[in-house]
Amino acid sequence: MSSSSSWESVKENAAPLQRGRNVKDLERAARRSRGGGLQVLKEKDETPRRLEEFEALVRPSESLDFTQLEGSEDPLVHWVEYIKFFQEAFPSDMRGQFMLMERCTRALVKIPSYSNDDRFISVCAKYADRAKTPGLIFRYLYGQKVGHKSATFWCAWAFVEEQEGDYKLAEQIYSKALHKGIEPVKLLKDRYGQFKRRMSRIWLNPSQDVDDEEEEGGRSRSALGGLSRDRVRRNDRGMIAPSSQP
Repeated sequence: MSSSSSWESVKENAAPLQRGRNVKDLERAARRSRGGGLQVLKEKDETPRRLEEFEALVRPSESLDFTQLEGSEDPLVHWVEYIKFFQEAFPSDMRGQFMLMERCTRALVKIPSYSNDDRFISVCAKYADRAKTPGLIFRYLYGQKVGHKSATFWCAWAFVEEQEGDYKLAEQIYSKALHKGIEPVKLLKDRYGQFKRRMSRIWLNPSQDVDDEEEEGGRSRSALGGLSRDRVRRNDRGMIAPSSQP
């Protein structure tokens, strides 16, 4: 699969946050927005300081010559913490969250040691899932060798292609991942089996929508729905250039 290196060839579009949020964080954010007491003022003052601290931590990795990690250096730790903080501090700022995930993806996509890092793949997949053209972003990431050894990446990619109606490509993605023996194989086989059942229903009754909720108890239809590494253990789950199919 080939890929162009141009990051500016696809326009982005934010989507709602896929996971739940801490109730206390939501209440704190609401109090900040409407004011109300000295404690609120202190919290308001704290947020800009934290944002500045996170910016100082992540900006070095956005340098054009930042392509290799040295020693125990791990800028992804700061990106993940920054994204989490931003989501909880600004739960309604969907575009801000989206742009932060995009910055992380763009900054670290060229670093080989992150190519199959679960943390980075999670950020990339959530970023793609919020974009207007998620399949295009996954194809770009694949062209940059991201996720080649991660079943989570392959399943998330196949899922968004299925959602975009490209069933043939989704089938090819599952088949290639299984042929390559991507781990964990059980995750791939489970998701592939669910995909084939959905396809059977579509062919038998094309007028009926088929949702994952029928199979997985109302789980959110997102690229990473049920694909976290912890769940896998428990269950034994404008910016990107186009590229060719797998």
